[in-house]
Amino acid sequence: MPPEKKETSDLIKKFVKNKFIKPKIVEKREYQARLAESVAKGGNSLIVAPTALGKTIVAVLVTATVLEKKPNGKILFLAPTKPLCEQHKKTMLKLMNFEKEDVALLTGTTPAKKRTKEWENATVIVATPQTIENDFRKERVSAKDVSLIIFDEAHRAVGEYAYVYIAKKFKKVRGGLVLALTASPGGKEAHVKEVCKNLGIKNIEIKGLEDEDVVPYSHEIKVEWRVVELPSEFKAMRKLIEHFMQKQADLLYKFRLSKTKSLKGFGKARLIEMQAAIRRRIQASHGKNMSIFAAATAAAALMKASHAHTLLETQGITALYSYLERERKKEGKVSRATTMFLTSMEMLQVNEMAEELGEKGIIHPKFDALAEVLKKQFKEKPDSSTIVFNHYRESIKKLNEELNKIEGIKSERFVGQAARGKEKGMSQKEQAEKIEELKEGKINCLVASSVAEEGLDIPSVDMVVFYEPVPSEIRFIQRRGRTGRLAAGRAIILMAKNTRDEAYYWTSVNKEKKMHRILHKMKKDTGDEEISKGEKQTTLNSFAPESDGKITVFVDIRENESGIAELLEDLGCAVVKKQLEVGDYIPGKEIAIERKSISDFVSSIVDGRLSKQLINMAESYERPLVIVEGDRKKLFETNVHRNAIIGMLTSIALNYRVPILFTESKRETAQYIWVIAKREQEGKGSDVRLRIGRKGLTLEEQQRFVIESLPLIGPKMARSLLKKFGSVKGIVNAQSKELQKVENMGQKKAKLVRQVLLSKYEEEERA
Repeated sequence: MPPEKKETSDLIKKFVKNKFIKPKIVEKREYQARLAESVAKGGNSLIVAPTALGKTIVAVLVTATVLEKKPNGKILFLAPTKPLCEQHKKTMLKLMNFEKEDVALLTGTTPAKKRTKEWENATVIVATPQTIENDFRKERVSAKDVSLIIFDEAHRAVGEYAYVYIAKKFKKVRGGLVLALTASPGGKEAHVKEVCKNLGIKNIEIKGLEDEDVVPYSHEIKVEWRVVELPSEFKAMRKLIEHFMQKQADLLYKFRLSKTKSLKGFGKARLIEMQAAIRRRIQASHGKNMSIFAAATAAAALMKASHAHTLLETQGITALYSYLERERKKEGKVSRATTMFLTSMEMLQVNEMAEELGEKGIIHPKFDALAEVLKKQFKEKPDSSTIVFNHYRESIKKLNEELNKIEGIKSERFVGQAARGKEKGMSQKEQAEKIEELKEGKINCLVASSVAEEGLDIPSVDMVVFYEPVPSEIRFIQRRGRTGRLAAGRAIILMAKNTRDEAYYWTSVNKEKKMHRILHKMKKDTGDEEISKGEKQTTLNSFAPESDGKITVFVDIRENESGIAELLEDLGCAVVKKQLEVGDYIPGKEIAIERKSISDFVSSIVDGRLSKQLINMAESYERPLVIVEGDRKKLFETNVHRNAIIGMLTSIALNYRVPILFTESKRETAQYIWVIAKREQEGKGSDVRLRIGRKGLTLEEQQRFVIESLPLIGPKMARSLLKKFGSVKGIVNAQSKELQKVENMGQKKAKLVRQVLLSKYEEEERA
């Protein structure tokens, strides 16, 4: 049985007692005290907990503990936005025994000299990370002064975000402590590990609303969903768009840019990859292969149609029609893809139908569900407040207009600072004004974009509505966390039946569950120093404990559509699907396999992809292998010259020293992989390494790498330049006219190269 909730009078009787915390102001909650204590004992810590559980209070408790030990040290409290920093400054002054000058707020709007002075005088510095990164780089301030860094919204600590640089500088400070706070560090193990590695995390603490010590203080968030049926007119329009999309998909399949004709294989990420591959082909042919331009047009048109499809399914007529209008009214030269998209028979019909439905005032059946939910909420609780989340500016504008026509609803749009076309964004001042109006009850509904998900001091509301689900566990948790802080809350999720709405909802739910499994596993399995050191050599055991001694193969997730993973499982193999850095299949400790269909093999020769893949495999694994699948006779029935294919086959065998196997079918490919895996793993008792560290480039490869990094310089041109001028230095010293003596090095290209090589380096000022 869960513990009973305590009466409020019982909860506020006890307060935290500490000389750095104001008396009778911070309620003493055991779970918060335990979290703070675990940070003090466990070292650099990541705390994962819903917004309502008071992570900021834990930060206050840890701050007080650190100041007791190091009263002269500084506390650096980082948050991604200025409004959130302002909120944290207010919290510190409200709860802790600080004078106003003891807590400094440093953002890009604060002049550099003033920042330096305030840093010197303050005990607690609340700042945006970009500002501190800039000041660290310019050596205006030093990480040596800091005893504790608090990273709010710590899931951002990946890639080139400022948190990563700041943490790296801070790691060199002996005795400094890191406290990272987030409602969700992400649903992928690699992402969570990257956050932990970048911040030097040694200890993970997880708290949920259902935890025994939290239940007495938490409030239920009731998640409900409303499923609506798309009207017949919407389905007819959707069918027309899909017909146009299928024609483009068929063309891209014909050009061997896709392994499937199914529209499921043409998601946004895949289309972006495809467009990059097309650009490489165009560059490789120097614009002479005219047929590839047709593929480029098809890919761009498919991207536009896919967006229209999304708008129709999830947003409705207004958003779709506005998008088509914007495409029609684009200034300047209109692309061939736009012209083909807009003038196609299918899209002309869609546009006509959208115009007719728009004149009838039809938006989307989800709007009717939204109106019904809000009217009921304000009828039952007239003083309540709500946030309606929507991803699209055009939809936000329309929803806000329509909601304000309904009695009892006082709505305002709430968007970010950036302008979208002719529509202006909202300044931070305007955002703050709308938040204040919501607090005061002047309005009772915000129709908000993702800007309201994190980083703003928005009060707890009684209900949040997802106008469309989001396929991100981080955003799902953040949206939901805007309710249920002070009292029980509701989260309503609107979904159109048999659309991507349903897929996105279940994606976010499953990702959240996976995130908690990952965190609990990391907390259980990780030793004192292991996370901060980064990932150990990844093995099959660490990713597939469920394999239970079976022969196991890593399969790249981009091979999902091939069906080979299922064939391997039929053979009794344990399959671990993951995005691999190298190869498509890893069946043994030293083996990486790159699988190519006949068409993909030929296209990868043309766009240069195969050479890079071969180099990566040879550098990473002792025994790389290429499997070419399909009718071998068709290898020479393409528009690529027979000699070029024979030359590449010879080069693979002699120069790259990578063996090639030819298979007639997917089943035969699976059998080969199974036999290789069985041969490598049976009775050897050693884990399969997912990736071995690179062996490093030869001097010749390093020289080519340097020259290939110059603008418009590919592998062939790099070799030509190095042969003519003898060294990298010779190329740097060459005059423009000398460079132009190299084949295909025109005046424009030579000028760009000289500009990069000779221009004075000036680092941009970033505040």
